[in-house]
Amino acid sequence: AVAATLNNLAVLYGKRGKYKEAEPLCQRALEIREKVLGTNHPDVAKQLNNLALLCQNQGKYEAVERYYQRALAIYEGQLGPDNPNVARTKNNLASCYLKQGKYAEAETLYKEILTRAHVQEFGSVDDDHKPIWMHAEEREEMSKPHSEHYSEKPGSSV
Repeated sequence: AVAATLNNLAVLYGKRGKYKEAEPLCQRALEIREKVLGTNHPDVAKQLNNLALLCQNQGKYEAVERYYQRALAIYEGQLGPDNPNVARTKNNLASCYLKQGKYAEAETLYKEILTRAHVQEFGSVDDDHKPIWMHAEEREEMSKPHSEHYSEKPGSSV
């Protein structure tokens, strides 16, 4: 009950823009949950997500990244890759990567999320069943001028 109350007060402070007051409360709630539930419990991951959000509102993106990565590892390990919390946390982590200019990492996560959703919906990824991002990349590649498909050294003859 103490961890939940600390978390609720942290959320209240966060909604009022009092992030510096909220963060230590959220941190303490995390410590209590880890001690009581163990470090790999899904409720610990939920608390890590809350802490990441508070840090995000303060622009502390390195901390945000660490918290989301840890929450993601817990959710994947405890609940499996198809759990909605995994996709949500991956999406949050990808957004964090974007804000830091880590575009390749963000793109990888977004594609993982879309591919997993596609597999859940259609059962497979093959030539007949491709995720939408694959179709978009194929269309982009086909729309390039012919000269971009074949690189040629200047001065060489074909």
